[in-house]
Amino acid sequence: MRTQAILIALAAAALAPSAVATYGMDAATHVSADQFKCLKGDGIEFAIIRAWHSYGGFDTNARTTVDNAWAGGMRDVDVYLFPCASKSAADQVAGTVSGMSGVKFGQIWMDIETNPSSGCGWGSDLARNCEYIGELLKAAESHGIKPGVYASPYMWGKIAGSACTVGRDYPLWWADYNGVPGWPPFGAFGGWSKPAIHQYADNGAACGVSYDKNYY
Repeated sequence: MRTQAILIALAAAALAPSAVATYGMDAATHVSADQFKCLKGDGIEFAIIRAWHSYGGFDTNARTTVDNAWAGGMRDVDVYLFPCASKSAADQVAGTVSGMSGVKFGQIWMDIETNPSSGCGWGSDLARNCEYIGELLKAAESHGIKPGVYASPYMWGKIAGSACTVGRDYPLWWADYNGVPGWPPFGAFGGWSKPAIHQYADNGAACGVSYDKNYY
């Protein structure tokens, strides 16, 4: 009997990760409530929607798309801010918060990657870039909003430097298009020992929506 009980416990433990696995999407375009309902039918449970453009302006699609995500049955809905490094960190966070006023969402994720918009790229001073990321995070906290960081090891090293750990006390949305949900291959960087979310592919296409695939 004892052996049987142990085997049952081991089997339950083996099943636990899949039982708590949650799949999600992120998008930078308008998505309707019906599309979210369709995505939910495909197993998508959470959404992260762009609320701030890389050129330094509010994304007016965000308000309706976030509302649509809730209406479509998403369990959690966050937004992300793609900062223009030549503009005030505090002002861009304030603009995002103001633009989303009256709309329910969870976190603001700071998108730390190469910025293609003219005049908005990151400078070569890694220490200053690291400080700037800290300003973004603190600004979100000043509005009573939980922030997080979107980054890959490569982008973090290129932009903030491998010695920068300003984001370590905040959740990490880890970008690694390895096609494998989860994070057994995660390698520590930036002070993070594990991610909160894994963006594991950029080829999501269903229900008339193109999206990045995420897992937590």
